[in-house]
Amino acid sequence: MASLAFLFGMIPGTEKVESADDQLRADYAAFQEYEKSDELKHFLELEKEVTSGDFAIRKKKIPKKEYKNSEEFQKEEEYKVLKKSDKITWYFNTKKKNPFREVAKWEETFNEPFTGSRLDEKTWMTRYYWGDAILDEPYTMSDEKSFPTEGKNIEFYDKKARLVTKAEEVEGKKWDPVHGFLQDSFEYTSALMSTGKSFRQKYGIFKAKIKMAPADMTQAFWLVSNGLVPHIDVAKYEKGKLWANYFWATRSGQAPSKSVSKTGGSRYTSDFYIFSLEWSPGKLVWKINDKTFKTQSSGVPQEEMYMVFSTGLKRWSSDNGLPAAMEIDWIRVYKLKDQD
Repeated sequence: MASLAFLFGMIPGTEKVESADDQLRADYAAFQEYEKSDELKHFLELEKEVTSGDFAIRKKKIPKKEYKNSEEFQKEEEYKVLKKSDKITWYFNTKKKNPFREVAKWEETFNEPFTGSRLDEKTWMTRYYWGDAILDEPYTMSDEKSFPTEGKNIEFYDKKARLVTKAEEVEGKKWDPVHGFLQDSFEYTSALMSTGKSFRQKYGIFKAKIKMAPADMTQAFWLVSNGLVPHIDVAKYEKGKLWANYFWATRSGQAPSKSVSKTGGSRYTSDFYIFSLEWSPGKLVWKINDKTFKTQSSGVPQEEMYMVFSTGLKRWSSDNGLPAAMEIDWIRVYKLKDQD
């Protein structure tokens, strides 16, 4: 989708945002807001009056020498000034071109700007969903050597969330596929935040602005449903690479199918990037800063999924670079207005 800033230049009184897609959504929001403004309402009422036949008749009845002192003259001059103003010009140019055909089809269903100083507990849980539902306490997986604390490793600064992994001794439960939940000791702590209890959605656009840490730890933005699969790694930074993965079930009793893609990852530790997944009934599209990185058309999930953001150390990871944090600027989700 082309940005309105590209079509007409920047909207008067607004600032540029980070991507063309987000710019267009910001432009559309500004357009809708201005469409309801008192300034536009006044201009349209004034235009209706000064272009009416009744106004022309009143104007003719006023002697030319007296016209500049009349109320009609003042209204006509005000109309001329407003008609040439930046915002009025922008509004009517935009309305004529109508660049919002696509973006208008979408509605925002989730927005986390991290403007507070703590995590919103109504939105976010800091345990794995099933740990909360079954155990009522946190746990970690058998291939992890760090333990996700209950929000203690999530920090906030400059309207951003930081998911920290660090050296710290703790006790906690680990899930073992053979023996179930076992008590264990850990030398590292990590962070996890999930919308498992508050927000799930089938289809749509899921996106987050993230800066990865240059450390030997796993950092991920992923979607999951009630089971181990379907599982979508929207963006996963591991072993110095950025991964976009999808795991899904085929037949009962068989190992999950998988689609795995990777690219050089060092650039993603130097700045923030927008990672997104566009999910439709027949396709998954991974994007980085609005540019397509990966597509998948087989095994597309047809059930609601929730978001998880996590950091941690795998059994093979070193503690090089610790303490370190994955930083999240914002998270947004959209859905087609006419889609179930």
